[in-house]
Amino acid sequence: MKEIADSELLELIRQSNYPAFDELYQRYWKYIYTIAFRKLGDRDDAADLTQNVFMEFYDKRKGLIVNIPVKNYLRTAMLYKLSNYFRTKGFQEKHYLNFQHFHQHSPESDSSFDLLAKRENEMEFEEMVELIYRTIDEMPEKMKEIFLLSRTEQYSIMEMAEKLALSPQTIKNQISKALSRIREVAAKNDLTVAQVMILIWLTQP
Repeated sequence: MKEIADSELLELIRQSNYPAFDELYQRYWKYIYTIAFRKLGDRDDAADLTQNVFMEFYDKRKGLIVNIPVKNYLRTAMLYKLSNYFRTKGFQEKHYLNFQHFHQHSPESDSSFDLLAKRENEMEFEEMVELIYRTIDEMPEKMKEIFLLSRTEQYSIMEMAEKLALSPQTIKNQISKALSRIREVAAKNDLTVAQVMILIWLTQP
């Protein structure tokens, strides 16, 4: 089984081949679990969501339509689970502090997750996730680097200026331009800026 490609495993899983499913699980459970744990900060909750993702994957096996790499499909499924998790359980303090550092201003946390989760169709959620990846990937390289340093690693303006050998004003300008792009994406896709920022937070390591 270890030499079989993901696409072949998927065909076997559709035929209810449990060893094929177990191989797929062994390949990706740590990756999926890590995504959940980094956002939740709770090992038990992360493990529960990981199990749910794989259980639902197997339960839907016969009618499963996977148009992207299996790893990406499972990642999107976990992001969808996380969105629903925060909608139903709310932002606990540990989540809020983590996201607040990322967002850098008061987020519409609960209401934004609620609105995201109203897009109950997983395919629509998958499209939103791919939109976020595209939005970040399409940023000029330096803008993307600065934006992610400021949002995912919580670098200050001065720390980024020192790290990248740029002036603080240049850093501020690049962040401002990145946020302008995000506002445009939000407006074109019937999302608030806070919702887009939540999706970025969910999708970044």
